[in-house]
Amino acid sequence: MKFQKLIVGAILLTGSLAVLSVVPQSVSATSTESTPVAVVKNKASFTKEGYIMRILNDKDASKIYVGKSNYKKLVKNIMPSKKAKTISPKKVQKVKFRIEKVLNVKGRGAGAPVYLVASKDKKYSSWTTQSGLQYYYLNSKAMKNVKKPLMRIANRLNTSLKKANNKRDFNAAMKAAKKLHGNQRKFVLRFLKQLKKDGSMNVGGTNLLIFGLQ
Repeated sequence: MKFQKLIVGAILLTGSLAVLSVVPQSVSATSTESTPVAVVKNKASFTKEGYIMRILNDKDASKIYVGKSNYKKLVKNIMPSKKAKTISPKKVQKVKFRIEKVLNVKGRGAGAPVYLVASKDKKYSSWTTQSGLQYYYLNSKAMKNVKKPLMRIANRLNTSLKKANNKRDFNAAMKAAKKLHGNQRKFVLRFLKQLKKDGSMNVGGTNLLIFGLQ
């Protein structure tokens, strides 16, 4: 009999951040399509970008666990014990994280994709949604003229790039991005092109540049 892991804890959305509660259990492969099933996969396209993400400092942030042993549990989709050491997001604002895995919930109660992120030394790790993450250098001086027009788009009800005002702001962000240098220029232009391909900011889980903007 084939078994799969499922999410028993709900993805609890509070404000702009989702809190993940994971309890692995076995279910029969004959379960109906409405049964919520957690599917954990590698996300090579994001992982290869390296340690370029920040966990946002938010009072409703998901738990950030301390220690390699807790990281190993999270990788296996196992929730560390209630006594496991955690740290406030405020204390890791200068720590760069990488996306290691992505978890999608299929079936009844499915929510946004959840990402396992970890620091380079695996000292800090957490499962969180894209609303709890941000491109590490987004608030830098160099990114100012890229971020401002993207924020204007993100704050509108309709983020379609077919709308004149969104198209204008997208072009402004693209123009500013072309003035960046080195790997940052390549990264930003690549994900702006992805945004253009998606056609709006409503396509979740595809664009690291706009994580945390909405």
